Amino acid sequence: MASNHNHLLQRLALVWLLLSVAACASRPGDSVLAPRTDAPARYPSVTIVTATDRQKDAASPGYSSKRSPKLRFERFTVAMVADRNESHGQSQSATFTAGEEYLVKERKGLSDIDALQHRKTVVYVHGYNYTFQESLFQISKVAIEGKLQETPVLFSWPSEGTVTGYIADKDAALYARDDLTDLLARLGKNGNKGSITLFGHSTGAWLVVEALRQLKLTNRDDVLGRIGQVVLAAPDIEIDLFGRQVRTIGRLAQPIILLNAKDDRALALSSRLAGSLPRIGAVDRQNATVKELAAEGMIEVIDLSRLPAPDQARHRRFVRLAQALSMPGERTDLLLQAGLRLTPTPP
Repeated sequence: MASNHNHLLQRLALVWLLLSVAACASRPGDSVLAPRTDAPARYPSVTIVTATDRQKDAASPGYSSKRSPKLRFERFTVAMVADRNESHGQSQSATFTAGEEYLVKERKGLSDIDALQHRKTVVYVHGYNYTFQESLFQISKVAIEGKLQETPVLFSWPSEGTVTGYIADKDAALYARDDLTDLLARLGKNGNKGSITLFGHSTGAWLVVEALRQLKLTNRDDVLGRIGQVVLAAPDIEIDLFGRQVRTIGRLAQPIILLNAKDDRALALSSRLAGSLPRIGAVDRQNATVKELAAEGMIEVIDLSRLPAPDQARHRRFVRLAQALSMPGERTDLLLQAGLRLTPTPP
């Protein structure tokens, strides 16, 4: 009887963790992607170029989780409204904290992204359980708070955007691998050496590593040479698999940065669902695989456990990193540790 009771408690704990992974007090609907022509000009904004293999929703301004056979490109201008005394309506904005709202000011479809070939770019690949609009506002938050000078590029793969879509999201990320590889090849065409920073979160980190592996196996060292830094935040990748992936890719211009935390509850859940196989994003420098890869100059692990977590799952601490970019005191300590090649605006 005690064994059954403990098993029930474990199952309830897993359900709680699963729910907290998706924790969004109020998830924005597709309507937030409709431009707001009356958006105040005084608030900080950022222009995001998006590339997605989601299907466009014909009945709304959004994208669905259905898979498209080709990439679609757009350009969004997103504003951060920090003064909640002005009400913009939940249907027209997305809220991350009690003091922030994000809304679309402008939106334009693009036939290609050739204009980005000679720019420095930061490519952000979101994780499990994200809708298109959530990933758009997430990268906007990072770009605005981090005061990045590089052009932010969002790669949004066809995540289900649901709590129960974990397995489906794994398949969707695999489906998107060719498209991310294509995006990197487009950005790397005639680009400068080290002009691309590649940032993947959670399942998106797995997708990033798979795309790099594919570039290596197809002899696209020319594209790999355009990648100056790879950053994996809370990577949801089994340790042995990660080791094999990285050794296939080989040494890049800079070691791959892992932003890890041993108390990441989402990765603990992922490990349980995978038969208790540990995830690379939840280990520290003392792990044997980590020590080997670090000694070979392949990776560097940065422990973000000391940063406060913005979510109950403790899975999105990389957002705090963006905030640290805009605070000189914290930035000096944290970025020197990480060796990141992101370029914040000088204070």
